[in-house]
Amino acid sequence: MASGPIKSAATRGARRAKGRRRRPARRESTLEIMDRLLTRRVSISVSGQARRLSASEAIVLQLMQKAMSGSPRAWRALLKYQEFANSRADRSTELRFVESDYTRAIAKSSWRGPDG
Repeated sequence: MASGPIKSAATRGARRAKGRRRRPARRESTLEIMDRLLTRRVSISVSGQARRLSASEAIVLQLMQKAMSGSPRAWRALLKYQEFANSRADRSTELRFVESDYTRAIAKSSWRGPDG
């Protein structure tokens, strides 16, 4: 039986160790990965205008548009996002209304005056 040159165990081990990838010292948790990805700024087009906002804002905006057009799946997803946000909230909820032609029209149609 002819075989190649005999190599010592130390030589084989050194070669194996050299080619191995090292694991990072600390791995991110799933929650840290989600936080990092959802806070990343993305570019989207809203009514033909480019806007930059966080990925989570873009997701919620898209879900709201689909929910308002009648998608029950989008409504369920929005409720899940709301539950998730409420479970992680470290401050009170803030509600902001943006004035636009749409909100003015809604306010005008729903306002009944002092006699109701």
